[in-house]
Amino acid sequence: MPDSTATAKLIAMIPRVVVASPGYLARRGMPETPEDLVRHRIVGGSAAAVPTAWRFERDGRDAAIKLEPHFSTDENEGAIAAAVAGFGITSTSGWACRRELEDGSLVRLLPAWTLAGIPVHAYFPMGRATRAAARAAIDHLVAAFERMPSDMPP
Repeated sequence: MPDSTATAKLIAMIPRVVVASPGYLARRGMPETPEDLVRHRIVGGSAAAVPTAWRFERDGRDAAIKLEPHFSTDENEGAIAAAVAGFGITSTSGWACRRELEDGSLVRLLPAWTLAGIPVHAYFPMGRATRAAARAAIDHLVAAFERMPSDMPP
């Protein structure tokens, strides 16, 4: 945290996915392993968590793949739109691209691999009493995220 006097509470880890359009995959092929991503066009977006490396895990094996975006945007929606348009492969939250996965305009890649999630925190300034309503709202969010299916997204 930039302000070391503040405290934070982890609310949830948002699952991430790697996606591309069917058209892009028809032209460039389907990556079979995280290492295959270096031969593909990468769309960088705000949900990429680590700008130059995507971290994967499978069966106790870790893979950190250093990637250079061919197209980059600060907006998650822009990265998703670029992937739908066939610009390349992007990493985003599964929730952000759920509609595109359901309608088939994006395809999930490397489903056997788990990506490092996106942490969501609530920040509390030091020295100020946190209002009971704010704590209750945060506790509600934590409980809501815990009830969500762990396999989300599809």
